[in-house]
Amino acid sequence: MLRGIEDERRNLWGDGQSLRPQAIWGRELRHHRARAGLTQAELAERIDFSESLISGAETGQVPASVPFTTACVRELDTGGARRFPSGFAEYLEVKRKTKMIRWYEGLCIPGTLQTPDYARELLRAGRPGDTVEEIEPLVESRMERRTFLAEANAPKLWAVVDETVLRRPVGSAKIMQAQLAYLLESTEHPKITLQALPFDTGAHAGLTCSFILLTLADGVTVACAEDLTGGRFIERPEDLSHWGACYESIKSSALSVKQSAELIRRILGEDHGCE
Repeated sequence: MLRGIEDERRNLWGDGQSLRPQAIWGRELRHHRARAGLTQAELAERIDFSESLISGAETGQVPASVPFTTACVRELDTGGARRFPSGFAEYLEVKRKTKMIRWYEGLCIPGTLQTPDYARELLRAGRPGDTVEEIEPLVESRMERRTFLAEANAPKLWAVVDETVLRRPVGSAKIMQAQLAYLLESTEHPKITLQALPFDTGAHAGLTCSFILLTLADGVTVACAEDLTGGRFIERPEDLSHWGACYESIKSSALSVKQSAELIRRILGEDHGCE
């Protein structure tokens, strides 16, 4: 049975490392280099990095530094961040193979439930050196992630958010009002379940980071733990067991779905004057 799952997984994703962010990035690099008609040696000479680094990056064995990434984007004219994913952008590649998304978020509204204005404020804060022209494509990309929830074969989304997320002001009061209203509206979607983890929970399993568990159509589960630069995929069974237990612990401590919706309404009334 396990062999069958792994064989099917290889058919879907290629080698066993293909879900890792740097492996996704490597495939993109290889694609754009080939499109430009360059060998690894020729690209190395043009960007003044070693051929071995390019080879390692393309196979996903070597992580790409910011200077290396910048040089590749400039030389290969890839269109920048929208075509060269780093961190969480590889989520777009796996989402249509997913039947269940379990998401714990302790810092901000989950990306697939964000409004454009809320997402824009987050991206501006997280990328202080970027221009408006660089931010807008990222906002568009994030909004594209929302569309798959409307598809006929969309996965189920079970999200647990910390109460801090609901109360933290991101942008203006108007932006937060619209975001919370959209979040409340999203809870009416038949495939979306939302719970809030209240302040008085105290110490819990999600204090160190936000994370996502993706259950693919073949039954395989992978986890993505997020950090400042994006995220990393976790596939080892012993690690997945730990992340799964953490999620269940968080979910069991959260308010019920009904209580969570009531909390959002209460925050809208208290902080944003909406009854």
